[in-house]
Amino acid sequence: MGKDNKPTDEQLEELFQAASDFKKGQPWKELYDTDLLCVENPKDKTMGYCSVMGRAGEHYALGVYLGNEGIFGFNQLLEYADTIPTHQVLHYQNCIMCSFEDRSQLSNKDRRQIKALGLSFRGRNAWPMFRRFEPGYHPWYVNKDECAFLTHALRQTLYVITNEMTDEVKRDMEQGKTILRYSEEINDKLEWYSKEFQLAIPEVTYSPVIINDDMLIHKIKRAGNMANVTLQADICYMTSAVQENRNERPYYPRIYILIEKETGMVMDFEMYESINDDADVMLNRLIDMFLENGIPKEIQIKGRAMEAILGDFCKKAGIKLKAVKSLSGIDQILREVDQRF
Repeated sequence: MGKDNKPTDEQLEELFQAASDFKKGQPWKELYDTDLLCVENPKDKTMGYCSVMGRAGEHYALGVYLGNEGIFGFNQLLEYADTIPTHQVLHYQNCIMCSFEDRSQLSNKDRRQIKALGLSFRGRNAWPMFRRFEPGYHPWYVNKDECAFLTHALRQTLYVITNEMTDEVKRDMEQGKTILRYSEEINDKLEWYSKEFQLAIPEVTYSPVIINDDMLIHKIKRAGNMANVTLQADICYMTSAVQENRNERPYYPRIYILIEKETGMVMDFEMYESINDDADVMLNRLIDMFLENGIPKEIQIKGRAMEAILGDFCKKAGIKLKAVKSLSGIDQILREVDQRF
């Protein structure tokens, strides 16, 4: 985040005030984290899906999930919570968040910022912390625009909780109906309004990778077979972040990993930077291996993205492709990597 994109002191003062008011209002007494409210960003009219956390008395926060990608990731976490490895949960979150932490959880930069603004907090879960969560990146400090939108979201979410019983618009989460707060600029001032809003989870589709090289497929089939071998293949984010410059946001490299299911032996591995290279990396690595060693009896994968990458190739090469809920062998290896680093 460049210096010119940092929030001003005035913006930060407003954000801390909004956070303090939000905490005093204790909206988690009224809402569960699945009771989403919506706030429209005044700057670009994009949607923020607001989840109030704290009903269980452990983690107090407001997460503002951004647009279609944000609400899709939020829903994935709810629907597949029991199968998503803990080391990958971070990458399902596309949101800005205000959380209330112990002082020890804050960075030195957070503490310096609070001190410079002349603010003070005391006690457990009392210290506001503001972060941007984005798949593939380490949680980072909010920029100007994120600071402004998070301030609006805190204020408008609290407004809904405070005024819901007197407003004409109502929530009915069982029917997916919630309240949207949106604004109009009148005489250089934002005026906020409420209306009913029907929640909808966007569908995500993956374009299948089609293999049109008949000669390549012929060579793979002639290479023979691995003796009754089942492989597990996956692409995910590394468990440890990379920071190339101390002032830059750390990112998580992508990792392609292939193991033999029965023994857990790592058969192939590659680390790279961009999610856009997933299909090229996986197919090229597998093709090279199969040309040299023959094809396996079966490849196990999880997720529709992997099906889109490997579906056509495996069908044409005569390899059984099986979608499973979890790849326990790969998850175990990644947990060991995480503990080591």
